[in-house]
Amino acid sequence: MLRTQPQLGAAAWRTYIMVGIGDDDTADCVAEDEFDSEQAARAWVEHQLPVAQLPDWVLDRPHGGAGAFLYGSITRGIYTHQGRSGVAWEPDADDPVDLDADLIEGDVRWSWS
Repeated sequence: MLRTQPQLGAAAWRTYIMVGIGDDDTADCVAEDEFDSEQAARAWVEHQLPVAQLPDWVLDRPHGGAGAFLYGSITRGIYTHQGRSGVAWEPDADDPVDLDADLIEGDVRWSWS
């Protein structure tokens, strides 16, 4: 649900399904989207995370998928004026909403990051 014409000052929640390797190091993004509400962003992660697959490059590593995991993330941001380029999204420093989601025994579990 990516915005086509973002409005200056509008809030938006960016969602990601990320690949982590080892000690919680983020290595890649496998899916992303953007929503007008936190509720819609959470619903997307809760739907996408359980069906997401590790990318081929992870499985092609010498140790395959060992130590690799998928997780969801949501960041709240605001569309601000960015010079001649117009309007751009940036994380909201005044009221940040940063949520992470882990898949534990088939259930999505949320935590604040």
